[in-house]
Amino acid sequence: MDDNLHSIKNLEEQIKAAKMLSFLFGKDKRDQINELYEQVTNLASQTEIFNKNFSDSGWCAYDSMNFPLMQSANEAFEKEGLDAGEKVLINYYKNDVKEIMHWLKNKAKPFMERYYLIQKAFEDHFAERYYASVPLFLIIIDGAVNDFTKSKGFFAEGTDLTAWDCLVGCSDGLLKLKEIFNKGRNKTTSEEIKLPYRNGILHGRDLNYGNEYVSCKCVSLMFALADWMNMKSNEENRKAKFEKETNPPPLRESLKKLAKSKIAREKIAEWKARKIIVGENISSCPTIEECNDFQYLIPLLKMFAAWQNNNYGDLSLLLKNMFSYEPSDKKRAGECRKLFQNKKLIEYKLKEIEERGCGLTRALIEVQWKTNDKVFKELLEFGIVYQGENDSVALPWNGDGYWNIMPWDVRGLHKV
Repeated sequence: MDDNLHSIKNLEEQIKAAKMLSFLFGKDKRDQINELYEQVTNLASQTEIFNKNFSDSGWCAYDSMNFPLMQSANEAFEKEGLDAGEKVLINYYKNDVKEIMHWLKNKAKPFMERYYLIQKAFEDHFAERYYASVPLFLIIIDGAVNDFTKSKGFFAEGTDLTAWDCLVGCSDGLLKLKEIFNKGRNKTTSEEIKLPYRNGILHGRDLNYGNEYVSCKCVSLMFALADWMNMKSNEENRKAKFEKETNPPPLRESLKKLAKSKIAREKIAEWKARKIIVGENISSCPTIEECNDFQYLIPLLKMFAAWQNNNYGDLSLLLKNMFSYEPSDKKRAGECRKLFQNKKLIEYKLKEIEERGCGLTRALIEVQWKTNDKVFKELLEFGIVYQGENDSVALPWNGDGYWNIMPWDVRGLHKV
């Protein structure tokens, strides 16, 4: 495993330690530990295998990469070779990636600022106009990295593409792709290429670049860079959190926490999910007063009230996870205004409420709004999670946290 993947290595070590003591637990607990260990080791091994199989061909694993995709590509590679493995990846980046395009602007401001160009490049990409999509993707990539680093583009010499504890910061990650794609192309050639050689394409020396291989690798690279920007921006906070979690507290503090944990486990075990039927247990558009027994709905009601009143400060705080790529409340409010200022809320209706855990509820809401005389009606899906300070675990009956909105599927908000 790459030395940069500190979290996965630490998790593996913790599970190994638990396995050594598993004889103290019941069979169900032992099975859970073994299953978790297999999942973690499989994630690590599949990632390592993926980069070994495909990095020389212009692909790299990144943190938000679809894991079944990675696994399927590896299986195809092992059974039928590189061509079969690449076909799996190309099929995904030609088709399925359409559903997650908006991730790019949600993860990194430089991509958000170029989202109009990104949409145009994707239009050409999905229409198989690769001679148009590839140069535009390469221009977007170089400019976005230049803005992020405030000094150098992706292809410039000396650009630091490392990031602590993430897949793209691995030895077979972005740095390797940069070296491959930045290869000097000093001779005009009409031979088909399958790698996005930046110099050859943009300087007009590689004439036969317009194919699905080159365009899909540019798309994959953009998602890897969005992950890198996101992880790099939060690097210091992630390091501090990791240090805090891996340094054990004093024994007395541990014993106190253990006693509290025992009580918490008992209460969690006693908790039962209620079957919530909208229109019977609660109205489809409830007031805050109606939500005494449904506290998790209150932040959603406040969110819609802030939207209705054009209060982008409060709205951005309630939807902070939607704009997490911005480092400050002020900047998140600005991004929130850009998204919502031309959307006049007409109405919303609760469609489904599902209590998935004592601190987790899923809400499906039908929302109608108007933009430039055009009416939109979309289903938006939210998770509402009960969290404590610094996103720590908390329990609703202790009153030591708050309900936090997670935008699980809000793609409809980005339709124009």
